[in-house]
Amino acid sequence: MASNPIHGIDLEPVEERIADLRRKVEHLMEERVTPAVSRAAGRAQDFAGHVSHTAQKEADTVASLVKERPFTAILMAAGTGYLLARLLGR
Repeated sequence: MASNPIHGIDLEPVEERIADLRRKVEHLMEERVTPAVSRAAGRAQDFAGHVSHTAQKEADTVASLVKERPFTAILMAAGTGYLLARLLGR
């Protein structure tokens, strides 16, 4: 690396130190940060899949109950709507 004096100050040691720090940061990113982010993303994806599966099972259960007892489902929906209207109307 060529010496780059500014006002008689040799900046080469500073430039070398910055380059060394850059290499160390890149190494840390490759060795530690990237794998940690990949693991976290994998866990998040697994959790999202689990939540999606659970939600689908619950939705299927509710649909089954509505088919078995449509009158009860209508009364519950109407009651819930009435309560929400009362609570939000105030």
